[in-house]
Amino acid sequence: MIQQSLPLRLCASAVTLALASMAAPASFAQDTEQVVVVTAQSRSQQVQNVPIAVQTLSGASLKDMGNGNLADVDTFVPGLSIDTSQSTRPSIFLRGVGTQDFGIGTDSPVGVYIDGVYAGKTGGSLLNFNDIKRVEVLKGPQGTLFGRNAAAGAISVVTNEPTQRMEANGLLRVGSQHTVHAEALYNTPLSDNLALRISAISQEYDGWARNAYNGKRMGDEGDRGLRAALRWQGDSASATLSWEHEVMRASGPAVFSVTGNKINYAGPSTWTNPFNTQLNNDAEPNMQGRTFDGVTLRVEKPLSFATLTSTTAYRHFNSQNWQDNDAGANKATDLSTGNVESNSTWQHEFKLSGQSGAIDWVSGVSAYRERATSIQSVSATTTSLDTLISRAAGLSPYATLTALAQGLGKATGNAALQSVSLMGNPWTEAIYDKGEYRAYAVYGDAIWHVTDKTNLTLGGRYTHDQKSFSWYNPARVAPGLDTTLAALNKANFFPTLVGAKLLTAQQAALLQGVTANNIQFTNPGSSKAAFTSSRSWDNFSPRVVLDQHLTPDHMAYLSWSKGYQAGGFDGVGVNGQYDEELVTNLEAGMKGAVRSIGLNYAASVFHYKYTNLQSLTLVPASATSGIPSYQIVSSNQGATGVDLEAQWKLNRIWRLSGSLEYLDQTYDTYVAPTGVNLSGQPAGAPYLSGSAGVAARWPAWNGNADFNLMYGYKGEQRCNTDTRQTGTCLQTGEVGAGKARERVDMRLGWSAPSGRWGVGLVVNNLTNKQYVSVSTLGSAVGSPYVYITKPRVIALELRAQL
Repeated sequence: MIQQSLPLRLCASAVTLALASMAAPASFAQDTEQVVVVTAQSRSQQVQNVPIAVQTLSGASLKDMGNGNLADVDTFVPGLSIDTSQSTRPSIFLRGVGTQDFGIGTDSPVGVYIDGVYAGKTGGSLLNFNDIKRVEVLKGPQGTLFGRNAAAGAISVVTNEPTQRMEANGLLRVGSQHTVHAEALYNTPLSDNLALRISAISQEYDGWARNAYNGKRMGDEGDRGLRAALRWQGDSASATLSWEHEVMRASGPAVFSVTGNKINYAGPSTWTNPFNTQLNNDAEPNMQGRTFDGVTLRVEKPLSFATLTSTTAYRHFNSQNWQDNDAGANKATDLSTGNVESNSTWQHEFKLSGQSGAIDWVSGVSAYRERATSIQSVSATTTSLDTLISRAAGLSPYATLTALAQGLGKATGNAALQSVSLMGNPWTEAIYDKGEYRAYAVYGDAIWHVTDKTNLTLGGRYTHDQKSFSWYNPARVAPGLDTTLAALNKANFFPTLVGAKLLTAQQAALLQGVTANNIQFTNPGSSKAAFTSSRSWDNFSPRVVLDQHLTPDHMAYLSWSKGYQAGGFDGVGVNGQYDEELVTNLEAGMKGAVRSIGLNYAASVFHYKYTNLQSLTLVPASATSGIPSYQIVSSNQGATGVDLEAQWKLNRIWRLSGSLEYLDQTYDTYVAPTGVNLSGQPAGAPYLSGSAGVAARWPAWNGNADFNLMYGYKGEQRCNTDTRQTGTCLQTGEVGAGKARERVDMRLGWSAPSGRWGVGLVVNNLTNKQYVSVSTLGSAVGSPYVYITKPRVIALELRAQL
């Protein structure tokens, strides 16, 4: 049964904890010292001196708490939301800004970077954490230093480099739902100036839901990764070569019916509780997977006036996602989709960084090339097509033709016609996409130390993007249906019906056209050969920051920055194009430390205007000509908000933490595809999100015990007229989509006196709360459905090191 929340109590507790401790999550910052170094400004700086709203997550604590990838921590980072209903196509939002487009033709306005290398937005963007040093979540436009894919913010994942110290350790967790998580690390010097570091990770989870259709478990996870890095440190230069490999295999996303596996077009008011519905997914195949390889070479060379850094990276992955889209085994609603993608990228950057008098500067040039292909398919049967077409146009072509054939057979004594049935035949359509992209940029960022207490930062990036995209949508594949139609045509079936005045000539032509032509991918310009389109964009994104050190421990700052998102192409709509997106952000903040009580804090207030934010939205049948279709929608949005975060070290044992974001985000101008004017209405992001935690470490049984408890809260989504009508955001009723979400993670551990081994208990989602997100894709056949989040996982841990 879905868990209920108490929004007023949660808001009050989140505010109280945030004001009491005003901290970044404690379990994510358990370093020996409270000095955290980040590279948010492409320089190594203490986080308290960086005039950006940035939240850091310690890699060691991510590991301790059993957080496997970014999707496991978004609840604990206010303003960050990651939807992994389809793990090879995640949807990432920061401060309410993101995209629902799942195709290869666009990027996300929230950039994910691994060791400074852009990871894209599809199959390569959500890898499992493997030997992570830290994660930096930078809020607001970061285009000057990170590029065109960071208009809303950036997530920078930094891995550990090889060191000149022997290190070997391992970890094993075994838990509920047959969870088996294993990690191993080996670091060794090979010579005085050469070191090797190898880490491996394996995650197995059997799943929590039993599929009644075939008896198999769904909601499972399976992931194996290997990372190897070689670092050379010479007298006048250094180089690091790294390779990362990962293989993920799992069942397709589990989807639960909200109509009791019955055809129901009546809307959200009649939906039933999905937690009381048996899982019944009949898609074949039904799986998702990814194979990823990445190689990075970073070379650093000190020069007389600066340090030159060269980064070259290659990434390649193949991914696939096949899933049920009607949440049932009813042949009248049979609908499933598939996506197969291949992606290769080359990236290169030269960066110079140095200090000239009172100016600390960074400059660089970069080049990016990407080649991507995808095949997106939709599968149904002639029975479910009858359901869809009947709803859209009042016509059931296959049932009609079956009745006419059998009736004609009886009238003429034709046994072959009497046995004809056009029902239940498989039908598949696909669109083949191919994209080739290039991007070039030059950037510079300078911090002028005007006085000992005052700094002025000026930065900017000029970017040129070139994109070429092609679509090809061949004729539908339906071999069983074609065999039957060929037999009917050979028997002169349609002319006989017209001659017998059972059909008019126009009706016969209509039925023949419906059975022969595509339903979803219907563009005639790309049905015989690929249709290609090319576009380019140019942009300059600046930033200006003034920061003042009020005292040695307290800093105030004011920043103005612009961000840019390159345009792109709609992967499912032939010649569908996205224009560029622009954002302007104004932010003021304070950071500091009250050393006497062990408190670090950060606070900021911001306001942004996002122009021409575009996304891909499913337009329901009732809103258009009858057949549901994906369309590009564009809106202007604005938001005002507050971020609070900090850390409070009470004593040598205890630390408290908390973080809070208040966000008021609305549409400036926007008319939904359903025709509803949403200008001035909420865009969906909750008013409040926050986290709080407590961490402790103390001597016990001659060793050391540790305890961590993390609480994350995301307020209920702010619904508008359109999302209430579709049920994608409707807290009332049986489904309750968009309700406030909570998550509690806990760890209790003990390490031996030698420090060479330890045991622990790790619990993710301690309170066992599960939540839903609604998909209206199945509404085309009267069978909408929901995704449900993962339940509680309890695991016992054993770790050891040399």
